[in-house]
This record gives sequence, C-alpha cells and structure tokens, in this order.
Amino acid sequence: MNQIILNYLTANCTDPFQKYIFEREILLEMPSQADIDAIHESKWYKRLADEQWDDGSWGRFHSMDSRDPVKRKFTTTEGALNRAYDLGLTKDDVLVSKCISYMERIVNGEETWRDNIEKHHDNGKSHMQSRPFLTAAALSRFDPDNEAVKPKREVFVNTLKVALSDGFFDESAWEAENKSYRGPCLNGWNAYPFMILQKPGCMPDELQRQYLKYIWDKPEGIYYVSGLAVSEKISFEDRRFKQWLSAFDLLSGFTLFMEFANDTAMPHLISELERLITSEIELPSPPFIIGHYAESWRNKAARKTDMVLKIARVIAKCVPALH
Repeated sequence: MNQIILNYLTANCTDPFQKYIFEREILLEMPSQADIDAIHESKWYKRLADEQWDDGSWGRFHSMDSRDPVKRKFTTTEGALNRAYDLGLTKDDVLVSKCISYMERIVNGEETWRDNIEKHHDNGKSHMQSRPFLTAAALSRFDPDNEAVKPKREVFVNTLKVALSDGFFDESAWEAENKSYRGPCLNGWNAYPFMILQKPGCMPDELQRQYLKYIWDKPEGIYYVSGLAVSEKISFEDRRFKQWLSAFDLLSGFTLFMEFANDTAMPHLISELERLITSEIELPSPPFIIGHYAESWRNKAARKTDMVLKIARVIAKCVPALH
C-alpha cells in the first residue's frame, strides 16, 4: 500500500512545489538548495511575494475590503497564510518570517488589524477581544513555541477546562466564559481552537480526548472548515470530500487523533487514495487553490498528482511510518 503511494509520487511529483512537499513531508528529507530556489521561482511563491505588504501582512487580516480598488489574489492576510501553509512554507521562509513578526506585534497589542470592527451583540467588544486569539492561532501553525502564542493558548486551555469540567463539552459553559471576556470570544467548535491547541503537552491527555470526542461526531462539523462530522466516511466522488479532508487535516496534528481515526476513517482515507491512484476517477473542476501545487491549472494529470499529494501528506502527519 505505502509503496503504491511512494511509487506514484516519485514518478509524478515534477513541479517545484510538488517535489518540495514530497521530499520534506513524505520522504522526510531536507530539500536541496536547488529545490528551495525552484519554489522561490515558482509562480505560486511569486504570487504571495508580489502581494505582501512592507509590514509583513497582506492587508486586512480576517475580512476582505470590498471597497479595495486593487484586484488582489489574496484579499486577507489570513488567506495568504493559509496558502503559505498549504504550500509547506515554514517559519524560516522569508515571507513567513516577515509575517510572523507582524503577527507577534498584533498578539502583543503593539498593533491592531486594519479590518473594520464587527459590531455583533456588544458593539464590537468581543470582536476586539478575539483578534489577538485568531492571530495567535494563525501564528501557532508556523511557530507553536512562539512566546507570543503561549498566554493566548493558556486562555483556550482554561476555557476548555471549564467547558469539559463535567466530562463532556458544555457549549453553554464555553459561551459563558466568552460572554464574561475571560475566554477568547470564539466558538469552541470552530477552526481556531483546534489550530492553537495542537501543541503537544499543552493540556492533559484526558482533556484532549474529551475535546476530540466532542468534535468527532458533531454533525455540524468544524466552523470555517466543514459542515459534516469528521467521523463520516466520504468518497472521493462526493462534492463534500474536500471539506471532509480539510477537517481531517486540521485535526491530524493532535497526539491522540489516531485513537479516533485508526479503526475506520484512516483505513477509508488510505483506500480512497489507493483507488484514486489506480482508477480513472473524475477530478473536481474547477480546481481549488488550497491543495493545488502544480504550475498548470488545466493539466488533468497534474491535478491528479496534486490531489494524491494532498491526501498523502495528511496521512503522513497521522502515520509517520508512511515513508
């Protein structure tokens, strides 16, 4: 099974980012300087570099500016960071490093977002409260040990302890912490808590297990990511497959994730990957930028390689023995 994946990717990862991701995340090899130079010359990297602002951001952080007269590929800093993360760029890359400095200033209260304040129910107080936490979650994906992240993560952990104090996730208890502004003013079932809480050792195993148990079968899925339970087994032909894979990917960094995925979800994902490699399956169209690594948008074979690579790197995060 693993050899089928490796043989396919070895033969087909020829574009710069395909090769870079395959070597670094699947083979666990250090990319050569030639490979680094190649991704820096890639149109995907240049697209990020061309639109990065001098302060390290890409303009607004979370919400696009509908009145911006400039047509941009990346309408928010968050969107650009999602793409950089998807391309496998690390905190050592010059683009990411520059933005890390910007995010540190936001989290530490030295700067604030350019976004308009979302008024909601409390005239914007909760929105302003949540901004450093959303920024810390994005920062944590690249640099989980960053000193600016730690106090914000501790607030998430403390809020989680309150919500799980009776052994199950009490949504009203989580909301009460947020309404009192002791919490991050974010729902416990959206993407941001999961982004920041995947630091090994940041909470007791039983707390992590209870949290994963809560989200694993939640029919609504993970807010901002998917609208279905992670525990479902979705086939490649299902239009919801990318949603499901994104949720699976988001949770894959938790140390206890495989307790939930090992029996059904992971074998299903591996089976779907093998079927994609060996069968003629209609690929989603139009292509979706997250998970697109080849230089060409239109080449069907390249799109297939992108999808195989996207699934393989999710599996590799859960099962390092893949390589």
